[in-house]
Amino acid sequence: MREQKVELLAPAGDLACFRAAINAGADAVYLGGEQYGARAYAGNFSSEEIVRALQIAHMFGRKIYLTVNTLVKESEWAELIPYIEPLYEAGLDGVIIQDIGVLECLRQNFPGLELHASTQMTITGVYGAEFLKDLGVRRVVPARELSLDEIRAVKKKTDLEVECFIHGAMCYAYSGQCLFSSILGGRSGNRGRCAGPCRLPYKNARNKVQYPLSLKDMYTLPMIPELIQAGIDSFKIEGRMKSPEYVAGVTSIYRKYIDLYLADPKNIFKIAPEDEQLIRQLYIRSDICNGYYQRHNDKSMVTLTEPGYSGSSPEVIKTIEEQYISKDILLPISGNVKIRAGELAELTFAYDDISVTVTGDIVSHALNRPLSREEISQKICRLGDTCFSVSDLTVDTDGASFVSVKMLNELRRMASFKLEQAILDQQKPERKNLTAGSLCGTQHVYRDALKHKKEGNELCTLVTTREQLLTANRFTEIHRIYVDADIFLQEMEAQRLLLPEKEYFLVMPHIFRQRSYKYLPIYEELLGNGCFAGVMARNFEELEWLDQSGYAGKVCTDHTVYVWNNASLAFLSQRCECVTLPL
Repeated sequence: MREQKVELLAPAGDLACFRAAINAGADAVYLGGEQYGARAYAGNFSSEEIVRALQIAHMFGRKIYLTVNTLVKESEWAELIPYIEPLYEAGLDGVIIQDIGVLECLRQNFPGLELHASTQMTITGVYGAEFLKDLGVRRVVPARELSLDEIRAVKKKTDLEVECFIHGAMCYAYSGQCLFSSILGGRSGNRGRCAGPCRLPYKNARNKVQYPLSLKDMYTLPMIPELIQAGIDSFKIEGRMKSPEYVAGVTSIYRKYIDLYLADPKNIFKIAPEDEQLIRQLYIRSDICNGYYQRHNDKSMVTLTEPGYSGSSPEVIKTIEEQYISKDILLPISGNVKIRAGELAELTFAYDDISVTVTGDIVSHALNRPLSREEISQKICRLGDTCFSVSDLTVDTDGASFVSVKMLNELRRMASFKLEQAILDQQKPERKNLTAGSLCGTQHVYRDALKHKKEGNELCTLVTTREQLLTANRFTEIHRIYVDADIFLQEMEAQRLLLPEKEYFLVMPHIFRQRSYKYLPIYEELLGNGCFAGVMARNFEELEWLDQSGYAGKVCTDHTVYVWNNASLAFLSQRCECVTLPL
């Protein structure tokens, strides 16, 4: 099997796409089941289909990661563990998660299961990655907006596996933080039902129809050397809503150039014009860009013109179907069959260093015509819908024997089944015996948190400008004022506006990235001067920074740290004085 240095991770919306990804050379496939996935309108997989896909993937030394990357309602919570349990036992390689409550639940209940932080968690730097590493996360999928420098820093500081998108559609907003579809169409991207309002036409001031929110598709084939050198562990292709032809075509081209580079990193890296032309003809939305790896953002990333897919060349589709879809790749095995009169019929199948042997009934002397070597070989090599093809078969027969076709078929079925099981036993991830679930404990923590609930209601307000702060100060009925930190970045003297009779919380930025770090001394000064009773954190980055800086005041989370279930509330209640419920 191929030595894996960089994982190529392909999408699969259904079994046809899964097989296309495996055939085209994906090291791993990410897919969604019938619940909890961020692509509710993809074909998706039943639990039985996922188990079978796991068997096929593990036969070829590949992996499957399950998307549980939506926010989970309390009413759906009881089904979570029963949903994951059979897949865990079948050898599920990892789970991609958005909900912090789900993360804690799976960590406590499924030992050894790899936990991957979805890009929906909006991890934008080393602090968020360290926060999740402490919770048992093995891999982080950072926000797509990060530069290569920021990705290098995450990798160097945390040594977590880093998975990044390298091809496909891009969102206009930070993943996990966009509420546009929820507000405009009542369908939430955080629930797997994004209506795609950023792909819709809008009119400008001159009444001209444009598509100002539709980003061009990501294409990074020429950047493979830089992406590998940045320490990215897994190259992720977007597209669980797309066709098997798209999956196979894009996967095969990235597979080719990843392998070319790794075979000789010192060689000149160049994309053949025909390959670039091919990938441009595979359902590209209007045009392409390189994402944010080498730029912050600019208008060249936006399509402006209609962002519909341009379709694909019939010739390209036909070639892809012939190479990767119409037939599955097979594992070449060797065999040895012994058919001798008076002895037990025997068949051995072997793959690499794995070998199995099965026996049948005692072979009879032929009364009329004995079985020929060709007839025996023909029956043994007919492996049908297994993952095997016989590349070398030795037939040991005396030329005077006879066994029924039924016996030969049974020998072949038993041997191929035992070989498949032996390979799966070797490839399947190690699993510990499951213990009783810990959800009761989680609910207990939640009940404890409620004991500290204050009686009555308090009026609070959030201010983002100096003028709003002055106005809020005049209202005696306002108990707590959340003050945007940007006010003080513009004017440190604004601290003089804080009144001793009011309770103020310093509000951290919505997005906390490397470029925010230069303001950390100012935030520390503000929080240390006694003017603020607490701080409002808007992401996991800030929660970790507050912890590392030794902050001992009150902490409140904003609506952007999602609390959709009691498990999330229980988790945050151990770290925060209060939470803000999602919009």
